Amino acid sequence: MRSSIRIKFTVGLTVILLIMGIALNLLIRQVFENNLENAIRVSMKDIMNNSREYINYRMIYKRLPFNRQGLTIEAGEISDYFMATYSSQSQVLDMDGSVLEYDSSLKTSNSVDKAVETAKEGKAVINISYSKKDVNGMLSFPLFYNDQYIGIIIINKSYSDLYNYNTMAINFITIIELSVFFLIFIISFVYLSYIIKPLKNLTDALKSFGEGNYDVKLIVKSKDEIGRLSSEFMNMKLSIKNQIGIINSEKEKTLRLERERKEFFNNVTHELKTPLTAISGYAQMLLDKKLEDPQFKERAIQRIYMESERMHELVLDLINVSKGVSFEDEEKKIIDMSKLINEICDDMEIKAEKYFLSFNRHISTGFILGQNNKIRQLVINILDNAIKYSLRDEQILIETFSEDKFFVLQVTNKGEMIPQEVYNNIFEPFIRGIKTEESSSRGLGLYICSEIVKEHNGYIHIENGEVIRVIVKIPSSGNTLETT
Repeated sequence: MRSSIRIKFTVGLTVILLIMGIALNLLIRQVFENNLENAIRVSMKDIMNNSREYINYRMIYKRLPFNRQGLTIEAGEISDYFMATYSSQSQVLDMDGSVLEYDSSLKTSNSVDKAVETAKEGKAVINISYSKKDVNGMLSFPLFYNDQYIGIIIINKSYSDLYNYNTMAINFITIIELSVFFLIFIISFVYLSYIIKPLKNLTDALKSFGEGNYDVKLIVKSKDEIGRLSSEFMNMKLSIKNQIGIINSEKEKTLRLERERKEFFNNVTHELKTPLTAISGYAQMLLDKKLEDPQFKERAIQRIYMESERMHELVLDLINVSKGVSFEDEEKKIIDMSKLINEICDDMEIKAEKYFLSFNRHISTGFILGQNNKIRQLVINILDNAIKYSLRDEQILIETFSEDKFFVLQVTNKGEMIPQEVYNNIFEPFIRGIKTEESSSRGLGLYICSEIVKEHNGYIHIENGEVIRVIVKIPSSGNTLETT
């Protein structure tokens, strides 16, 4: 692109400067030529006036008649006067055109003949002619006295000095003109290079960007159209880079979701297959007519019932998981979290006492906009996990408070540290912690909790260690929390 612009600009500028230079030079030459010719005409008019006065004076001084006879007598003196005074050739003629006196260097020509004819009509004429290195002025005028024409004077004078001066001035101006135009050309070319440089940088940046270098930098200094174009390119580059980042992020999420979907499917298959295998095995044994042990039959029936209940609960959990992803079945309303959490704690204290545990409550007033059943399920799952995985004879600390326009729920219990491989995927489905009193956990509780919190634009986090703390943050709504 740069080469194309340079070539176009160079050719265009050269043509423009050449045309302007020729036009200006011709104009200057014409002006100088007109001035030269005007100067020659003024000079020859002065010669004509002076000559008439001189001839009248000579005729009067010598008492010659003002007619052809007197002019013939004085013709030689008149010719010498023109040569001595004006360095010019001359001819003295009567009104018939007959030569009375002439300078041998002034040869008869068409211009001389025309000058004589014009003078016969009583008119003065100045003719200017050019040669290679000179310019000549030819003056022809009639002599008259008492309104009578007595003769014709023709003068031919060289103005070589004026011509040479005029030529030198024109050449000097031409040199200045060429120098000025050359300087304009150089300055314009340099300035063009300055203008083209950001375009080249922009072209290189676009090429690099097209090759996948999204970190290309372009320094923008000018505030003209090229500067704005460069700025818009940088904005476009940042936008595309961000969009590519989003696309890559979404791609990673999609791949991760696909892996999770396969893993989830495999886990569901495994979880359903285990109770079905037990049910099928005991059912086949019961169908065996040779089996007569009543105790075994009773144990088989109990096991079939237990496995069917387990599978029923698993199916319900899977239904809850699907509901946890979509919350369109319940309208969001203002929830009094203090009232809701205290009600749940009252209900679950019975289960906590079964495991020799107690609740230590520090619950403050707070309100959120949410789905009551889902928030209730969230709190129940968190407290249920705390009961399952707490050491005996310990307290479970339940706290709520306000923080940066969020309602915060913290549930803290003492128990065994969560294994790192479990902790890293704690909110994924079918992830189980260390089994204590209950071995029937299917690892869906915290996954459902995570989905509920996400739906409510909140945040959930678990601090791992000998003291395990679950932290839930949900945007507050209505009254501001006040810690009590």
